[in-house]
Amino acid sequence: MSSLRTLNRDSLLRVLALCSCRDVLALACTCQELNKQLQDDDLWRLLAEAKWGSCVPKLASVAPGGWAAWTRHRLAASSSSLLSPLDLVQEHYQECPFQHMVACLLCSRTTGGPVVRQAIRCFLERFSTPTAILTATDSSMLEVLNPLGLQATRLAAVQGVARDYIASDWQQPSDFRHCGAFVTESWMIFCCGHRSLAGIGDKNLQRYLRWHLHGSVDEVKRQRQPKRKAEVPAEPGTLRSGRCRSGVAGGNVGTNTGGAQQRRVTRASAAVGAEPAAKRGRGR
Repeated sequence: MSSLRTLNRDSLLRVLALCSCRDVLALACTCQELNKQLQDDDLWRLLAEAKWGSCVPKLASVAPGGWAAWTRHRLAASSSSLLSPLDLVQEHYQECPFQHMVACLLCSRTTGGPVVRQAIRCFLERFSTPTAILTATDSSMLEVLNPLGLQATRLAAVQGVARDYIASDWQQPSDFRHCGAFVTESWMIFCCGHRSLAGIGDKNLQRYLRWHLHGSVDEVKRQRQPKRKAEVPAEPGTLRSGRCRSGVAGGNVGTNTGGAQQRRVTRASAAVGAEPAAKRGRGR
């Protein structure tokens, strides 16, 4: 560590330019003095050119002092070495967001079988950087893409992403012309550490997240509790069984009592009206 701090700026840049971006970021966490030196704009420009090729200084429009942020944005913020039982194609390219996007573009609308995986592997081995794709001939790439079908469409998409990855000021893959929701969702999960099912529409990505969160690719079903029957409120003056309370005025009790009194009055009136008729009969 002390030997690195004693190097002059040019020598330090030459040494660190041979390291990977991850190694430089890890080294910056070890010492405050090195952390300040590793913010050098020229260092990050050299690292970006070493990682993505000679087209970086030609196509990238970066303001002075912005190479560190430009480069870090294009690195994977999170990746996992564990593979799920699904063994998705893009799982094998988590550490490099550019290769991850290309793999998503090439595996879409395919079966994802061994032939497809072999073709994608061969393509990314021969054309692993944006510069390699932009400087290669169409015929050489079409030859490798032949087993996937839709070669011309896939080639145009890959070339567009390679150019925009360097030249545009993008925030997520959906900003690219040829990248849709699937590429963006996969990039969020595998390269940015997104671990929520919210906003994920692809079924295979949902299954991967369920495996990562719950240990199973199948959907977790919640047990439904039996519904309780709603109780009908009892009427005033009655018990829950429906019987009338004794000695309680109102409700059914009052109605029954009034009906009985009315029947007694009617019978009494009928008896009074029948009494004179009986007397008249006896007088005759």
